[in-house]
Formats: sequence, structure tokens, C-alpha cells
Amino acid sequence: MKSRMAQILPMIRFGMVGLVNTGVDYIIFMLLVWAGVPVVLSQIISYSCGTANSYILNSKWTFNKQPAPDTHKRQLPKFIVINLIVLGLTSLLLQMLHSGTGLPLAVCKLIATASGMIINYIGSRYWVFGSPSRKESESL
Repeated sequence: MKSRMAQILPMIRFGMVGLVNTGVDYIIFMLLVWAGVPVVLSQIISYSCGTANSYILNSKWTFNKQPAPDTHKRQLPKFIVINLIVLGLTSLLLQMLHSGTGLPLAVCKLIATASGMIINYIGSRYWVFGSPSRKESESL
């Protein structure tokens, strides 16, 4: 039972952090678009704000309870890379949906964000923050 919970708990935490990040990203995006900033630039700025929040919350709460002193030196470059990949893919998808469908921009943004969350979770869990070791999992 503990090992099952140890597998599920990071997903739940990641989802909760993701909701907060999505709110930050979405609100800033819509405000920027409303102010006349181009869609892709709005996406870059808003995603970056959500990403900064994501790193702080995920590194301290979702994946690492007590990181080693040099952990951030190893994690941060990987975190930036995975988020640049997700930013590129979500920006492309957002632009394609916005220009190629009749969907409202707000809906296009939600679809692109949901798609990026899948890649971001996998990259964060297994590459950036590393899968928790068996010993760490049992202590959860």
C-alpha cells in the first residue's frame, strides 16, 4: 500500500502545483493578450511566470523533501531545458489552434497547456528531479 501511495503522491502534488501554475500562466496570458501583446509573445511571458513558480514548488514540495546542497545546480539546467521544449511545443500548438480552428483563443490556450503538462510531468519526474529511490518512496 505504501509503495502504491509513494507512486501516486508525486502525481497528485504535481497536479496541484500544475493547477496553480496554470492559473498564473493563464491569467497573465489573458491580461497580456487583452493589452494587445501578440499571442506568441504573451505565451512566452506567461509560461515563463508559471515555470518559475513551478520550479520553486516542485523542487521543494513535489519531488524533493530535503535536497542535497548541490541539487539545484544539477536540476535547474535540466528544468530549463524541459520547459523550453514544452514552451516551444505549446507555443506551436497554440499558434496552430488559434490560426487553424474556429476555437476561441482561451480554449486554444487551455488545450495547449494540457498537452504540455503531460510532457512536463514525465520530464520533471524522471529526468529533472529524478524518480524517487525506493528508500525515499518508503518514507513517504
